[in-house]
Amino acid sequence: MTDMTPEAARDALADAARTSDRLRARARWASTKLAVTGIGMGLLTLAVGLVRSDLVGFAVFGAWGMLIAATAWWERRRTAHLPGTQQRTSRYWAASFALYAVAIACGVARPEGDAGFWVPAAVVVALPMVVGAVRERRA
Repeated sequence: MTDMTPEAARDALADAARTSDRLRARARWASTKLAVTGIGMGLLTLAVGLVRSDLVGFAVFGAWGMLIAATAWWERRRTAHLPGTQQRTSRYWAASFALYAVAIACGVARPEGDAGFWVPAAVVVALPMVVGAVRERRA
């Protein structure tokens, strides 16, 4: 074993810090996925409440399915992961889906196309994932 000089030790620590920063930057994909799917879920909620055409409704659900498939494919290609990402993000997903279910259940009793209900409902449904995206970006 060779002795390391103080300069070599400083260089090694600086290199490790740069590598760590690069890895953390590459591992921030989860925040992007949360933001995209949160906004998509809000738009889906709007479409469910405001769109009356069966064809357009079918197209919206098809687009939602394609968005989920695309983000799943994109996620599989990410090579860097921060520890605990799944545990942190799963609660935001659960909250948005629970709020979506509440919005749908409460929206059934609303008059057809009631924007006064569906626009705030869409914001409330998207909010947990958008908040999660911001918080995950800082993780």
